[in-house]
This record gives sequence, structure tokens and C-alpha cells, in this order.
Amino acid sequence: MSPSAFKLETELSFEKIYQDIRAKGLRIDEGTLRRYHLALKTRKFVILSGISGIGKTWLTKAYAEAVKAKDLPVPVAPNWTTNEDLLGYFNPIDKEYYHTAFSCFLEEAAEEYKQAGDNARHYHLVLDEMNLARVEYYFAKFLSAMEVRMREGVAQIQLASEKKVLLPPNLYFIGTVNVDETTHSFADKVYDRAQLIELEAPRQDLYEHLGEVSYREILMQFWDEVHAVAPFAFRVLDEIKTYVKEAEALDVPWQNALDEQLLQKILPKLKGADDRVGVALKAFIDIVNDQEFPLSHKKATKMLETFNQHGFTSYF
Repeated sequence: MSPSAFKLETELSFEKIYQDIRAKGLRIDEGTLRRYHLALKTRKFVILSGISGIGKTWLTKAYAEAVKAKDLPVPVAPNWTTNEDLLGYFNPIDKEYYHTAFSCFLEEAAEEYKQAGDNARHYHLVLDEMNLARVEYYFAKFLSAMEVRMREGVAQIQLASEKKVLLPPNLYFIGTVNVDETTHSFADKVYDRAQLIELEAPRQDLYEHLGEVSYREILMQFWDEVHAVAPFAFRVLDEIKTYVKEAEALDVPWQNALDEQLLQKILPKLKGADDRVGVALKAFIDIVNDQEFPLSHKKATKMLETFNQHGFTSYF
């Protein structure tokens, strides 16, 4: 494809991009997508936050496909502490640079820009669950270089003492983050260099996503009672739907299958010393009964007893 064709495609109307993404089945309101679209154009570093399973990574993929950008998801590991974890390193013994998937992606984006200039194809680097490690450690070189790029249009990244690579304007960074007890908070220097967008899953979207299944009303009842302390979204709903469908193929009633899914997917999320956990467990038990949902009823009752006795509960 010619460079001019890439430029044309990256300048598709926002309405066309929105239609393409909705056609893929991703549930996102037009206003939120517009914010993502404008944030990428403004800063080229966007952080998407939201509960697990809400569609953050899917959005990055669907948007990149809609604008014909090349994307690379890079899962961040909790033990990342240096720039080398992301960029690779130079081995002084064999005089060879050991690349990572991202350093190769960076060089490809730079080469594309050198060849095509302003018509260059866009490259989207997605740092998946980027706050599992401290961003200020493994992303330090980019946080500084991004400021230079904002002022001058391009910047350089030092890969090794004698090896540099261009940080071109056609390279965009997107980070997805979950905020829970397993993740790190961001320093202000990260927020200052990024656009932060929080994705939400409105009840109506979840309700419609379930479709015409027999258990839609009761599952949404559970969501109503627990989402404040144990939120779940599209990924969990999809998994429950698949599980129940497969169970029904084995002549298992949907009530039994849903009982197993409440036990296996929902109750493990209810944990901690927050008073709302006890309230949610009580409401959960009020909805289920030991005849129709015996497994989840028994487990929730035990968890509530533990909470009442110790002011804390967990699945185990």
C-alpha cells in the first residue's frame, strides 16, 4: 500500500471509525470513543483505565484496525524495573544488541517515518496492564523523550552507548491499567505526559450484551448488588454465557450452570474488610436460595459468617 493511501486511511472521518468499531461488537459510547480519538491526536500517549474485562485492550485493537495502524500489544511484567526490560540491551561480550518485540517495533516505526514522512503509517504500541510494574522505572527514557518530541516533532532514544533510534511522530503509546491491590499508582510525571480516560460499563450496555438468555434478569440482579465492591463486565458475562450454553448442550439446566458460575466467577471477587462486602453478601444470599442455587448459597453463607465473626472475608 502506498504512503499516500496510509495517510488517507488515518484521516478517516470519526463517524466512519465509530461505525467500524461498533460493527466489531465493541460496546462503547460515541463520546468516550471521541475522547480516545482526540487524546491520541493531542498527546500520542493515552492511558485507559477501568475494571478488568471492560474492553480496554479490545478498544486499542479495534481502533488501530479502523485507522489501518499497525499495533503491538506488550504485556507488562511485575518484575520490570529498568528500561532494558522494555527495550532490550547491548551485550558487551559478543558486541550484539538483544532486541525485544518492542525495540523491533520502534525501529520499524522509525524506518517507516524516514521513508514516508508525514504520510507514514501509524504505529500503536499498547502496554497491557502497564501499572503491574512501576512505569517511572521501565518507561523512564520515553517519559523524557516524549517531552522532546512534543516540542520538536521527533526525538531520539538511546538504546546503547553507540546505538540510537528515532522516536517518530507516527508512533503512539497506549497503556491499559486496572486499579487494584496488585498494581502500582502513577507518579505525577506520568499523568502530566498522558491523557487519562476511564472506561465504564453502564448497566444498560451489560443488560443488552447478555442478549435474550433465560437468566438475564437474575444475573443483573446479582450485578446490582455486588458491583460496587466486586465489579464485573463484558468478559465475565461472555464467559458465563459460554459456560451455560455448553452446559445446556449436556442437558444441564441453566439454573445449575448459573449456580456454578456464581460460585466460580462472582463470589471470588467478594473479599475484604469493607462493610459493603458484608452488605453485598447478605443481598446475594437473599437472591439465591438453597434449592435453586445450592452451591453458591452455601458458599456465600459461609463467607458472610466469616465476615460477621472477623470483619473480613475471602473465598478461601
